[in-house]
Amino acid sequence: MLNEQQITKLLQRVVDPVLESTLQETEGIMEVSVINASVTLQIALADPEQNTEKFTTNIIELLGEFGCEDIHFELDYLPVSKIEQLLVAKKNILSPESKTQFIAIASGKGGVGKSTVAANLAVALKRTGKKIGLLDADIYGFSLPILMGTKDIPKTVNEKIVPVTTYGVQLISMDSFVEDGEPVIWRGPMLGKMIKMFLEDVNWDAPDYLIIDLPPGTGDIALDIHTLLPTCNELIVTTPHQAAATVAARAGIMAMKNEHHILGVIENLSYYQTESGEKAQLFGEGGGKKVATELETELLGAFPIEQPEHNRNGYLSGVYEAESAQGKRFLELAKKINDYL
Repeated sequence: MLNEQQITKLLQRVVDPVLESTLQETEGIMEVSVINASVTLQIALADPEQNTEKFTTNIIELLGEFGCEDIHFELDYLPVSKIEQLLVAKKNILSPESKTQFIAIASGKGGVGKSTVAANLAVALKRTGKKIGLLDADIYGFSLPILMGTKDIPKTVNEKIVPVTTYGVQLISMDSFVEDGEPVIWRGPMLGKMIKMFLEDVNWDAPDYLIIDLPPGTGDIALDIHTLLPTCNELIVTTPHQAAATVAARAGIMAMKNEHHILGVIENLSYYQTESGEKAQLFGEGGGKKVATELETELLGAFPIEQPEHNRNGYLSGVYEAESAQGKRFLELAKKINDYL
């Protein structure tokens, strides 16, 4: 038979059904008492009247594995102040309580289709059932709203920016904060402030993954991301061309120097398949393997040149349909990412 301390330790990993935080995080284990073979649990929840049957059943099954059979529950409400504290912490994706994992999409070089990869990976991850945020960190060359087929503008609620939702993905971009066609002419410090605002002042709805579309190069924004997100993962995008591969490898080396984990390499614009089925290597071959070898990581996929066929909200969207060949390739990539993380 387990004692109070052993039972408390087991209960710490049980999740509050409303807050989706563990009882250790909510400090919801009020008291555990064991008298003879009877166990009484006093637990505080955000709402002890919502989804409690499954909650108590899970605990009964958990403790039953260790010989506890006579289990009694006394459920109460968590203090409102504690609930508000936890909800605020969950909304701040940089807080220690946040469960959001960060994936930066880097290439070092422009023109390799990095933003297209970022957009389609975000949508593919959403199609696997994950909650996804997408941050357009390319302040000078923002393009994700066009690729994601939206002209919507974020709203502000309680002094927080609410991201646009498109394809079920939460999206924020500099595109929403400038007039059409207006260039952004800023020096480095302003770029860093904008990225920090996108992370701290946006009301992200607790995404499982935040996909960050980095600008080309290894300059200010890349450095700011490395500083703000020390545990960020990175996906390196290149084309088959050796010039693109050489620059992409530099971006990967920078990530490793900043102790970011590299998930792997994507070779985009890998080939063009003609109507007869022949693969034309328009940009050469071998770039993806070269980068993967140099960074000692895996080539996660080779994506051919294909044009999405559907129109969305007046834009020719850059997102591939789920049932298209390219959409299925991105879905396989998303499944690999889920397996790794």
